[in-house]
Amino acid sequence: QAATTRPHHPPTGRTRYSVARRRARCFAGLMTSPAAQQTSSVAGAPATLSYRDAPELAAEHGTVLLYHGFGGSRERVGYYAQALAEAGFLAVSVDAVGHGDRRLPGFEAIFNDERWDREFEATETDFLRLIDDTAAEVPSIIEDLAARGLARDGLVGIGGRSLGANVCYAAVLADARVVAAAPVVGSPEWTLPSAHSPHHHPDRFFPAAVLTQAAELDEHCPPGPIRTFHARLAPFYEREPDRIEYVEYPGVGHFLTPQINDQTCRRMVAWFRRWLAPTGPRHQAGG
Repeated sequence: QAATTRPHHPPTGRTRYSVARRRARCFAGLMTSPAAQQTSSVAGAPATLSYRDAPELAAEHGTVLLYHGFGGSRERVGYYAQALAEAGFLAVSVDAVGHGDRRLPGFEAIFNDERWDREFEATETDFLRLIDDTAAEVPSIIEDLAARGLARDGLVGIGGRSLGANVCYAAVLADARVVAAAPVVGSPEWTLPSAHSPHHHPDRFFPAAVLTQAAELDEHCPPGPIRTFHARLAPFYEREPDRIEYVEYPGVGHFLTPQINDQTCRRMVAWFRRWLAPTGPRHQAGG
């Protein structure tokens, strides 16, 4: 089903602040435990390692960093972590800056309806700083994992939802060792003017393999700018167009449905199986 382009409007403060509470209800049934888990600190960031057998063995298949949405914690991506672990990967779920075990003091005072309505630009700047600071940690996280034998060259991917999906786009720019990304219902275009907003830099993404999954009626991350960004990526992937894919789910908003959540997970796992496989297309590509 073809989707029509919707205008891009930044979410209102009231809409933004309600995301965390609604997402908590939406994902209550998706927070499951994989075959094995290990709580850790990676480059100072609270993290959970999910794997089958042993983390070192899982890293031989690929290491995938996972990031949650605004107001949440690394447990919120447990559904994806379990699926990736069962597929043989090492999934590393990380608390975003200011979230989870390192939640900002006064988080509710900084990000509340009234302040967002009264001081939109200041509050939105604080919000975007969380994304930028989280993405800026990715190189040190990869370094730490590599030093422990938990990340291998050419076998590092990143996935995330909402705020975590925004982090995915920024992380590709932050570290070329991220060879595959799978953002879900997030945007490469920041809501305030910013020279480092990922949508300004489509020329810097190749050869990373980027799977984007969006929602037609997304009230927080409208698909129009995401579609536009993928169209701008295409010329840079002309030699290897299979490295980018855009999926838009018709008739659903930001929180999707259980069935579509399952589809996003299956597609994410398949994407990493394709592009992180040691003998797969990514390693056979020229250049």
